[in-house]
Amino acid sequence: MLLKRQSLTADRAALTRPRTFNCARTGADRGSESVGLAVLFPVVLVLILSAVQGGLWWHARAVAAQSAQAGVDAGRPIGGTNTTAAAAARSFATRAGHGVLTGPQVRAAVTADTVQVEVSGTAVRLVPIPGLDIRVTASARAAKERFTVPARAAGSSS
Repeated sequence: MLLKRQSLTADRAALTRPRTFNCARTGADRGSESVGLAVLFPVVLVLILSAVQGGLWWHARAVAAQSAQAGVDAGRPIGGTNTTAAAAARSFATRAGHGVLTGPQVRAAVTADTVQVEVSGTAVRLVPIPGLDIRVTASARAAKERFTVPARAAGSSS
């Protein structure tokens, strides 16, 4: 009983004395973890959205490049014109780039020797920031197909 009474008085003394060192240290830090996370979370969110936005830009660029190549492939044959090359590129851009490449614009130039198609547009944005339009441009160029006759050897007879 005596031992129990001494521990009770010691506990009361500990409860009634002011906590200067321990309380001051832990009381000032109260809630600092929440504030740290509140500051860090937007930074992490921006980093993640930037990585995804970079992937969307890369995909839109790939779609524009492939649609330019499709236009060149359509304009290379002998009967190919500016209209067929541009129509093929525009068709590919609208089918493959739906939701990724917005507002595709196609310019085609078919000459007697070369075919060049340029496709440009805007990559889709995750965060709608006014004035932030991510332009994508790709072009492809190739020689126009033509018929050739093989050269005959000098000493051959037919």
